[in-house]
Amino acid sequence: MAPPPPDPTPALLALLATTLTALAHSTALLAPTATLPTPATPLAAPPNPLHVLRDAAALTKAHTTKISLLAITAPFTPSALRKVVAELAATCLPAMLSAVHICAQQHTTWGELMQSEVQARVRRVLRELQLLLEEVRALASGQAHGARGGRDSLSSAGVVWEACDALVELAALGVAGLAVQKAEEWRATLRDAIEELREWAEGEDMETEGHDELLDEGDEGVEGDREGLLEEIFNAANSLPKERVELKVLVGVAEGKLKRVVLLYNALIKRRLRTFAGGEGSVERLDKTMGCLRRIPHLVDELASCFYDLDEAQAEAMLERCTSEAKRAALVMELGWSAEKREDEFTAWSHKWLDAIG
Repeated sequence: MAPPPPDPTPALLALLATTLTALAHSTALLAPTATLPTPATPLAAPPNPLHVLRDAAALTKAHTTKISLLAITAPFTPSALRKVVAELAATCLPAMLSAVHICAQQHTTWGELMQSEVQARVRRVLRELQLLLEEVRALASGQAHGARGGRDSLSSAGVVWEACDALVELAALGVAGLAVQKAEEWRATLRDAIEELREWAEGEDMETEGHDELLDEGDEGVEGDREGLLEEIFNAANSLPKERVELKVLVGVAEGKLKRVVLLYNALIKRRLRTFAGGEGSVERLDKTMGCLRRIPHLVDELASCFYDLDEAQAEAMLERCTSEAKRAALVMELGWSAEKREDEFTAWSHKWLDAIG
């Protein structure tokens, strides 16, 4: 009688351990605060990294689908899983990391904006793959589906798919499309901040915000204190005190200037970001502008905090920082993208905008 074939489970567990260690290491290297190591031998003629990511993402989706189906289908087949995991580790993961390095190597072509976005989106794929393979390892070790809590292998595969779709999207967006996408997100955040500040200054919804439905007007000890104590507490937190006339004037000034900043976002998106086509020195200009547009919503949040703290001096200083960033973006993009950097419609508009914002 022939001896039984060796158990394939230990080999699968060993491969999973190696792959998970590699994923954890790569995820750490791609952290925003980490320094990406420079390859010893940069590629002489590297391919388009966005195309590499698109193809690697498609292949990763195919492999994760196989892994999740094999994981949930009885009987559990360690040998089949080991084959798919090995292919994933040998093809998709190195390709994604290569694309990250190509973006860094060709910095003047892809720029800081795309490089950081590629790094973040690849990192998300690797992190989600870790969760999927950890679930597979638990199953290979004899645990039931979902025994570790959280997602099962099928749900984990779905999240990997979403992360891979984000990589595929980069190839469709390109540098210009990504810049437009980010600028539109920051513009929306800025608009929300302006609206919240306006509502605070005008004291909207204070009747409901300052009213506690658990307290009735006839309750003992409520009637005498309600108008004084509760109004003082809620109004201080949720609206501009009526006696702070000068601060209210400053809020109006800030609102007007910030609305002009939103107009700048609109103009830059239409006249500069959508028309970006690359070229010598263009990416550097784009990165400088995007840096300004990214910082402005954060500065506006700080500006709002100064107002909520009723700190007029700090609010005035922060407003100046906000407008300075916006002016910097307008000046960087004053001229067109052509080699001659000619004046165009946006140039004339930006001059009027600079005069208007003061």
